[in-house]
Amino acid sequence: MKKIKRVNELFHLQKVKKFLLFMKISTLLIFVGCMQVSAKAFSQNNTVTLNMDHVEIAKALKVIEKKSDYRFLYNDALLSPGMTVNIHAEDASVPDIMNHILTGTPLTYQIIGKRLIVIAAKDKQITSVQINGSVVDSSGSPLVGVTIQVKGTTVGTVTDANGKFSIEVPDNAVLVISYIGYQTKEVSVDGQEVLKIVLSSLNASLNEVVVIGYGSQQKKDLTGAISVVTAKEIANRPIVNLGEALQGQAAGVAVTSNSGKPGAGLTIRVRGSSSISAGNAPLYVVDGIPMTDVSTINPDDIQSISVLKDAASTAIYGTRAANGVVVITTKKGKAGQSHINFSAYYGSTSPTKMLPVLNAKQYQDYANEQKGSVVVTDSMVQANNINWPDQVFRTGNQQNYQLSFSGGSEKTQHYISFNYMDQVGMIKPASYNRLSGRLNLTTEATRWLTLSTNTTLTQSHDNDVTDNASVARGGVVLSALETPPTVPQFNPDGTIGMNPLTGWENPLQAIIGRYNKNLTNRLISDLNADVKLWKGLHFNSRFGIDYGDYTDTYFLDPFLTNYGRQTGGQQSRTVTNNLTWLSEQTLNYSADWGKSHFTALAGWTAQNSHTIATTISGSFLNPIYRHLPWDESYLRDSIKAPGTSSIDEWALISYIGRITYNYEDKYLFQANIRNDQSSKFALGNRSATFPSFSAGWRISQERFMQNIAPISDLKIRISWGQNGNQEGIGSYSYLPLSNVDPITGAVTAATIAPKSLTWETSTQSDVGVDAVLLNGRLSFSGDYYVKKTKNVLINIPLPSQAGFSTAPVNAASMQNIGEEFLISSKNITNPDLQWNTSLNISFNQNKLLSIGEGIKFMNAYGGVYARGNSIALVQGYGLGEFYGYVADGVDPQTGHQLYLTKDKTKTDNPSPSDRVLMGNAQPKFVYGLSNDLTYKHFNLTVFLQGSQGNKIFNAGLLEAEAMVNSANQSESVVNRWRKPGDITNMPGVSTNGSTNNSLISTRFLENGSYLRFKTITLSYTIDPKVLSKIGFRSAMVYISGDNLITITKYQGFDPEVNSYGNPGNSNDDRNISLGLDNGAYPQAKMFIFGLNLDLK
Repeated sequence: MKKIKRVNELFHLQKVKKFLLFMKISTLLIFVGCMQVSAKAFSQNNTVTLNMDHVEIAKALKVIEKKSDYRFLYNDALLSPGMTVNIHAEDASVPDIMNHILTGTPLTYQIIGKRLIVIAAKDKQITSVQINGSVVDSSGSPLVGVTIQVKGTTVGTVTDANGKFSIEVPDNAVLVISYIGYQTKEVSVDGQEVLKIVLSSLNASLNEVVVIGYGSQQKKDLTGAISVVTAKEIANRPIVNLGEALQGQAAGVAVTSNSGKPGAGLTIRVRGSSSISAGNAPLYVVDGIPMTDVSTINPDDIQSISVLKDAASTAIYGTRAANGVVVITTKKGKAGQSHINFSAYYGSTSPTKMLPVLNAKQYQDYANEQKGSVVVTDSMVQANNINWPDQVFRTGNQQNYQLSFSGGSEKTQHYISFNYMDQVGMIKPASYNRLSGRLNLTTEATRWLTLSTNTTLTQSHDNDVTDNASVARGGVVLSALETPPTVPQFNPDGTIGMNPLTGWENPLQAIIGRYNKNLTNRLISDLNADVKLWKGLHFNSRFGIDYGDYTDTYFLDPFLTNYGRQTGGQQSRTVTNNLTWLSEQTLNYSADWGKSHFTALAGWTAQNSHTIATTISGSFLNPIYRHLPWDESYLRDSIKAPGTSSIDEWALISYIGRITYNYEDKYLFQANIRNDQSSKFALGNRSATFPSFSAGWRISQERFMQNIAPISDLKIRISWGQNGNQEGIGSYSYLPLSNVDPITGAVTAATIAPKSLTWETSTQSDVGVDAVLLNGRLSFSGDYYVKKTKNVLINIPLPSQAGFSTAPVNAASMQNIGEEFLISSKNITNPDLQWNTSLNISFNQNKLLSIGEGIKFMNAYGGVYARGNSIALVQGYGLGEFYGYVADGVDPQTGHQLYLTKDKTKTDNPSPSDRVLMGNAQPKFVYGLSNDLTYKHFNLTVFLQGSQGNKIFNAGLLEAEAMVNSANQSESVVNRWRKPGDITNMPGVSTNGSTNNSLISTRFLENGSYLRFKTITLSYTIDPKVLSKIGFRSAMVYISGDNLITITKYQGFDPEVNSYGNPGNSNDDRNISLGLDNGAYPQAKMFIFGLNLDLK
């Protein structure tokens, strides 16, 4: 059997040898044949036959290209459409035909190489250059088979086995270098004879450096969940607050503008909300300095933003990181050429839409019906028909100017910038402006010591306008909607007109009779020393300060406004000084051991914040004040106005550590630990330790994956860790405070403060996948996470005999579960045309697991004027759960609004027990879609952003359709019930002032989903060759539109609204009272024109 087997093996081996010999001979014959055919073809195509009359020269050249191997290179401007020629040639050589075509023209030609014909003016000398070059990758390895082509032609060559090439081209030609899996590159010859060209891999993004907590890592080595937004992605957008740069750009991050006012704040949530009575905003770290307010940071100075989302990424920041960390890196200078950059834009703003209200005739009909008598006469209607929204809203504007200087030598680099930004709001006197300067400097003092500093100085002025308030309290937006059109702007005697039926002022009085001005001066600076102790071992020392000086001035006229008349007017000035300092000392070690790479970090950090606030305030109830001018000069009379002063201080001492391990670029591991000791808690609760662990497996590096061509890189990540939260918790929450009566000396308790208070703790698990496909043409990242938070701080209601209504306790628990995805594609990568797309989408489900012992329900949030609370905390549901009645049509006999009772019957007078959970303010998912299209010097960017599945309680609509008084109403009330038998969804007027027709109900709960064309930008980059003659390195002009189109079913001004999100509200309201529109200042759509210049 063995002999037979061996004979068979020998037989098969002989067959294989014969087959291989046959293949070799066949290949040789085919190769030789092809060479002969190719040579024959070229010789045949040296002559052509043409018969054309009155043909344009440009068209004749195209025919010659089709019939021969020659290719033409010329400037289109040389061959005007009027240049025609007659050609009758049979088997003529192309040079002979060219001599005939160009006879009598101011043109000449020259043949370069074997196939390229260059056409130029006779007074221009045509010179060529023989280029000998090489093409390598970023590591210096030669690339074989790279295509080198003269731009605008098909003439070219390819690199040989050593990555080298040789080609003769015009001395002013542009070469296009392309290779599969690498970014196409254009190189200007400019007379050079030797070129070394470096191509970047389309997978170069894997080697990008991502800034993380206390360091940086290559993207391919990350084991945590991090979203990155670069300067390029936010360029040419009218961004004022840094949070705007994250909206729709970072997966896992939900951003909502609280208001459209100039300088307005944002509500930012990273992977949902985790707190009730503490803070939910992320921690910001700007150039290594932790802070909670980045409103004064100039967006034009930003290089990159890294959003750390999972516990593996954030645990290094311990007690301040449960809500995520946003690490911001500002621009730095680079060694080499110095740059002077100037950018500017100017644009106009207007509301995204206007809300229709009753005109004078419609209002007369309504008001007389509501009052039951003629209170608005025909003469009043004829005298005034004012559309107050049109009077109050105006065209605002926004402008921004940035001048920067950057560059340096190998040892010292600098970045210096100056910026001025100014916003003029759509409602007078709303405005915001900011003036800032920055100096970032790095110098290699010695070969072992590098020093750096990052310093920014900012001054801002904010002139606020009252929104999110009823007319009675001076809300300008609702005043514009509810002031009757028959009320004049000015009476005949020059006084401002008022609503005679309610005593409310018109919007002009609300604007003139109140102001709220805020002045901010802020200095943020650090000094950083990096010492090279040993190979791979560095000691880093950082000291930084954040100093702020804030002055808030408020004035309420005691006569011009209804609210001022009720309170006797108000006036106050608050001056706040805050100094926060930071000291960090860290050791970093990095080493390579064979196929292993290891890093370690150990350090100590301390931060202290000291705040002094002084307030002087008073009213004008004293008759003597009525004879004085109504301005802030009263504040000089500090003796007659009560004053208060407070000091607040907290400190944090921490110890940090991290190790990372990478084996063969395949197996990744990271562990972090941080111990925090905080002064915000009692002695026994001040210390806590927060660990995290993460691992990654780059499957694509395994041998069994090497032959799967579509997969360029594939990594699986997994992480677990814990964070704490002390943000939003008072510095002395654990201390009981007392009040002392200055006359009697009586002492009463001011606060109740359990000493058991401690930080909230979040435990988070994450599983993620990162993939790069098709040589970098397509990339994908996805994460699934579960975050549970315990010891959630909540203000629990107390019995009345306790002397306090609530007490803070760590009693609640909460959960967030979600998925987030990012998909990016390079759809077209041609030299002249590039098209890139990026889509991110984030799902999050928030749930309150427990509230407190024996408590499952609390309805104490989201107050709506004169209607009660609209939001409840409910165990098993998410934050922002709307609570009210179910509206079920209008009674056709009485015109009363009907509601469903708990037993599903209908009534116009429901009881509180009939209320139900109506819907949630949190979106089911948020998303962003960006398309970037570049054609030659033109670029078009279209950025869409949206929110889906969230509800909004439209309290503004409730006011505008209440029909309980003589305020103007929405145009929709024209369709109201008027007589028995009317079938309509709009109830009749309330002649007795009853609010039963406008209770908190599903009638005013709306779908808040929207899709917005957030930014559309068209830019043109001027040809550098043209610019170089006038001293510019680059120049770009652009036009852009912001918030141009919003697709939504929401009936209010804009679906992006959060009336309780402003800092003046309590933590409870900001965290729970989501999705309310109490007459918010609307978002603005904007058109801008801008330019960017880079001077030599």
